[in-house]
Amino acid sequence: MRIWRSLLVLVATSLALSACGKGETPVFHGAAFGADRPATGPLNGLFLTTDNGSDLLSAVDPATQKVRFSIPVGFIPVELEGPHHLAADPAGRFVYINLSEAVAGSGTGPHGSHGTGTIPGFVLKLATKDGAQVAFAQVDPNPGDLTISPDGKTIYVTHYDLVKLGKMTPANPRLGDSNLVVIDAASMNVTKRVPLCPAAHGVRLTPDGKTLYSTCGADEIAIVNLSDPALTPTRKLLPGLAETPNCTRCPYALTIAPDATVWVSSLGPGAGLAGGNGGLDVYDPAVGDFDPARSANFVRGRGLFAAFQGTAASFQAYVPEQNPAGDKVHVYTQATGQARVETQSIALDRKDCLNAHMLSLSADGNTGYLVCEGDHVGPGTFTFLDLRTPATLASTPLGVFPDGLVLIPPGSP
Repeated sequence: MRIWRSLLVLVATSLALSACGKGETPVFHGAAFGADRPATGPLNGLFLTTDNGSDLLSAVDPATQKVRFSIPVGFIPVELEGPHHLAADPAGRFVYINLSEAVAGSGTGPHGSHGTGTIPGFVLKLATKDGAQVAFAQVDPNPGDLTISPDGKTIYVTHYDLVKLGKMTPANPRLGDSNLVVIDAASMNVTKRVPLCPAAHGVRLTPDGKTLYSTCGADEIAIVNLSDPALTPTRKLLPGLAETPNCTRCPYALTIAPDATVWVSSLGPGAGLAGGNGGLDVYDPAVGDFDPARSANFVRGRGLFAAFQGTAASFQAYVPEQNPAGDKVHVYTQATGQARVETQSIALDRKDCLNAHMLSLSADGNTGYLVCEGDHVGPGTFTFLDLRTPATLASTPLGVFPDGLVLIPPGSP
């Protein structure tokens, strides 16, 4: 019966269209159609951001301080799939993007805010010569951050899985562990899945590629010796805290300083939803523990991904802070044998940068490249900072809710 009804509707519609407007010319009253978007050119030497609220990558030219290309990503054009963070092949041939499949306001079913997805995510492999997707790998739900080995052969993906975190109990915290997924970059085959820690997110490798560090939402970090075939993690609690699902510090972002110390930025209770009160903690691998003297608290603020300039003997650290009273970048000076000193903080005007997320520096350390989330409804921004003055040089709009940031090396694609 359904088939017959469909045929009757089709016949009736055809008769109606043929009966009306014989000899009439249809007139389109909307705006004229534009041409197809220009082909994406080589991405080498450009910054890419993941705009997870609009399923785009934005390619920003540091010379013109403007977006040169916007690249759509994902498998389902009618639904947001949440590109979240990315890593570049050191040779400049490919870029790898997490597709989280969990975006606030993206629809019903398994999709939701960051960390609450219940379907597998993906890692996409794009060619830098034209931005085309060449392969992908399916990973676990809620891929968080990713990093790539110095030789470009291996990708490591963390999973900020708040669904699993909710299964954690005081008696068995391992029920909350999300996996570290290891991918062969050439074939895009998953080679290993290893339980890492609860709500793993920010992940970085030491420059020699031998040790992996990751933040863990349960007030700790995970350390993995990559020469160990089992990739068994060692977990280190932040100073004075315990491993619980109801985190106090809630570490989220992590970067490695020139002196090999690990700078861990935290969102604060409830992953920042309880009013911030996150901060900064520093793990020293030389002593195998955190240094409480180098912890810092951000009143109402949330710490995000830092950047460094200098040598092991003396360097500056730039740590973004999201704060409802006004975002800023903390500037710390660290020298061997001396106490860390905060030399200044760079205030960010909300029109230039709202919700600072990740910072990168020019080779000479004079310019800061800062991706800012915005209000998660309208465009975020890419903000250029003169770190010598300091001052904001320019700010250009991106897609909705940008978070990840990477410079594509100028190698031959």
